[in-house]
Amino acid sequence: MYFLKFFFISLFFTVLGFADGKFYTLSMCLTKDHDGASYFLNRYLDEPEADIFIVKLEDGRYLTTYGSFYSREKAAEFMAKLPENLKQHKPFIKEFDYNLASAKNTQKYIFQKENFNYSISVCSSKEYKNAIGCVKEYIPNRTSDVYIIKDDDGLYKTLYGAFQTHQEAQEFMKGLSQATKSQGPFVKKLSYSLKDTRNYSQKIAKKESEQKKEIDVNQFVKFEKILISVDSKTNKMSLRGVLDGKAVELKEYKVSTAKKDMPKPLGEGGVTSISLHPHWYPTQDTIQHFKKTKNITLPPVVPYGHPHNYMGEAKINLTHEVDGKNVFRIHGTVNESTIGRNESGGCIRMKNAEVLELATMLQKYSDKKSIKNIRVILN
Repeated sequence: MYFLKFFFISLFFTVLGFADGKFYTLSMCLTKDHDGASYFLNRYLDEPEADIFIVKLEDGRYLTTYGSFYSREKAAEFMAKLPENLKQHKPFIKEFDYNLASAKNTQKYIFQKENFNYSISVCSSKEYKNAIGCVKEYIPNRTSDVYIIKDDDGLYKTLYGAFQTHQEAQEFMKGLSQATKSQGPFVKKLSYSLKDTRNYSQKIAKKESEQKKEIDVNQFVKFEKILISVDSKTNKMSLRGVLDGKAVELKEYKVSTAKKDMPKPLGEGGVTSISLHPHWYPTQDTIQHFKKTKNITLPPVVPYGHPHNYMGEAKINLTHEVDGKNVFRIHGTVNESTIGRNESGGCIRMKNAEVLELATMLQKYSDKKSIKNIRVILN
């Protein structure tokens, strides 16, 4: 898994290639306030491949730049490989110096790859259903993620937690419940990073989700158009595919929509981007709201897997607007008990396993067809 560690710049750069005190970066966007910069990160850079800088300029505006390179040529190579949704913002190469990078009015999101090669092995099962049973019986009150992996020996391993070091895993073991300890758990080193690989199973979903029919992705990408309809009165969302002018019902999901007193997006719109395992960049208003109403201090970047990442397993950004604000999404949740109720601030929440399924299919569809062929109707 990739995630961002955030802090205010107060460090000295020691990279020899930057000894002249300057480096190159890509100027991505200029916004009137910090929330605008946060919006840009949420919308376009939630899966970054390089460092990100947000600089407050003398005129009060905020400049967002992407990457740090020792030569203009390296910056140009990186810019050439940007996805189309970033190229549409017409980025350009900008020379940057460390005085500006280390100033108090500059924030830096450091990109680095984190390896989670250790976990607690709790059970080893011949069948997947037995691995699920292990979770329910021996890890009833989970305080970390649970993974079920089909290992090289063909057995399903139930793993509890993801850690960067053997010592971290050992410390976590000390707090295991007696039920978990009864299975003789041990620290297991993996040949891959749990939060980077796509070989691990989805986090354990409720039985209701497991029993729902799966959609054939090969058939899904053949549809001319995909229609997603949300009814805020019933909190139901339907997924349909259009073929030869006829709409075919594919699946129905139970969702959570806006609270009764909240303004909510309505009408037909589209999808601008789809992200699996996303980071979340809360706005300053959101950070203040969480502190005031929940006594939760949100970090400026909430990485995937963080207990306060309200995006859950995936997010689908929508074009819908309310009062000029384009901040609405279909995403996962940190509390699946709210699904089926009017509980959100305007977004559409789904169960995590289901939003991951939906986002994965839509991502494959947009790769084969076009993201413009996905329409979202909110009622």
